[in-house]
Amino acid sequence: MISFRTKSDTGVSVAIIIAITVLVVTGLVMLFVPAPTTAGIASGKIRSQKELDERLAKLEKDKRDAKAMIVSQVWKVPIAEVGPKALAFITSFAQRQNVKLLAFRPQKIVEVNGLNQLPFLITIEGPYPGVMKFVKDLEAPALKVGTSLVQVTGSDPSTDTVSATVGIVAYKQLEIKSASKGKTNASKKEN
Repeated sequence: MISFRTKSDTGVSVAIIIAITVLVVTGLVMLFVPAPTTAGIASGKIRSQKELDERLAKLEKDKRDAKAMIVSQVWKVPIAEVGPKALAFITSFAQRQNVKLLAFRPQKIVEVNGLNQLPFLITIEGPYPGVMKFVKDLEAPALKVGTSLVQVTGSDPSTDTVSATVGIVAYKQLEIKSASKGKTNASKKEN
C-alpha cells in the first residue's frame, strides 16, 4: 500500500509511484509507435543494396579512370627509345629555362607491378628560378615521367646560381613473352 505516514513508508511509496508512472508511459508509447513490418525491413534492405550498388558503380568508374590515367602516362615506344626521347624533352626544357644540362644518366631498369620502371638522374646548373621552373616543367603530362628526387645546392654564394640533381622515372609496359616460345622450349625438353 501507498502510505506517507512514516519515513520508511515514504521511500517505498515514492518507488511504487515511479514504477507505476513508468509502466503507464511505456504502455502509451507502445500504443502510438507502429510495430515494425516485414515490408519496412525489406525496403531498408533494398535501400542498403541500392546504396552499395551505387558505391560499387562509382568505385568501378574511379578504377577505369585511374587505369586510363596510368595508360596515358606509360611510354608506348620501345625501351631503347625512351631515354633519347626523354633527353630531347629535357634538353628543350633546359634551354627554355636558361639552365645548363650537365648530365643525363640512365639508371638500372626495375620491374614493378607489370611495368618497367626506367629511372634517370639529371644534373643541371643555373639561376635558382630557372632551376625551379625546369623542375616544374618535368611534371608536364606530355613528358610522361614522374619526379622522384630533387636536390638543390648553392654553387656560388655571390650569385643565385645553383646546382640540382633531379631523379625522374619513366614507365614502360612489360613486354609479354610469347606463349608459343614456351611451348616450343617445353616440347624440346620432352624430346
